Amino acid sequence: MTGPVPSSMMEPAPANLSSGSGMAAPAAEPTGTNPHNLIAYSSATVDGPYIAITFDDGPNPETTPRLLKMLEQRGIKATFFVLGSRAVASPNIIKQMIAQGHEVANHSWDHPQLPKIPVAAADKQIGDTNAAIEQITGLKIHNVRPPYGAMTPALRAHLREKFGSTFIYWSVDPLDWKDRNPTVIHDRIVSHVHPGAIILAHDIHPTTVDAMPKTLDDLLAKGYKFVTVSQLIAMNKAMPEPKVASLNPAPKKKPKVQGTAAAANTTGSTGAKPASTAPKPVTAKPASTKPASTAPRPPASVGLY
Repeated sequence: MTGPVPSSMMEPAPANLSSGSGMAAPAAEPTGTNPHNLIAYSSATVDGPYIAITFDDGPNPETTPRLLKMLEQRGIKATFFVLGSRAVASPNIIKQMIAQGHEVANHSWDHPQLPKIPVAAADKQIGDTNAAIEQITGLKIHNVRPPYGAMTPALRAHLREKFGSTFIYWSVDPLDWKDRNPTVIHDRIVSHVHPGAIILAHDIHPTTVDAMPKTLDDLLAKGYKFVTVSQLIAMNKAMPEPKVASLNPAPKKKPKVQGTAAAANTTGSTGAKPASTAPKPVTAKPASTKPASTAPRPPASVGLY
């Protein structure tokens, strides 16, 4: 149920993200830990080979239990962005996700393009889904993935203020909703993954679930460690402020003036002549004929939002 969206409804996915705990999913704490209080993420800057794999649009009573078994066999924790309408239809699957240490997050009630509906309707999509998940799990929900990734800055700010939402995008997209081929899905994920990646996939498609055993095994073989989105956010390192060289460097410090002892040394009984204070002539060097560098300056680091 994920497909292309007009660019006018897409906000640019943030490049990096925020700082972390461990490998185990939180048990009694609310999901959605966001220590840097950033509003949106598509990946994280982390120390170590940590990644988060996420699944949208479920739960599906046929495919999601198969996927949960695969994840459990490998000790992998994932994040499920569920639809509220499907969560209330399969509450036991949601409970199983939590019991296995996975994270459950909000993907709206029934997958509309949120910027295309009235604000009150968007509120209901997010609010009702939060309430449904919280009723099933007992956990507060803050992480939201907008359907299709469609969002506007104004609506995002409104939902942030109303629900405390943090918006989760992705940095690896195998287009599994479009190209339903397990080999293609595997190859796209494995070839594009990187430390701090958030991988997008859909547990409602049998071909995606079929791709997972080899995909997960190959990522584990490469040394990647799976964490939930909230754990990845918690691991994120704050981006340092860019350092820019001054265009007007400070002049060099003048040598310290010698005190009275130095003065006495020049007029004392030794008869030594005082050092000459006349400036030495300076021979002018010919101007360089080498052209100034035209290489562009490297871009400054882009902050998060």
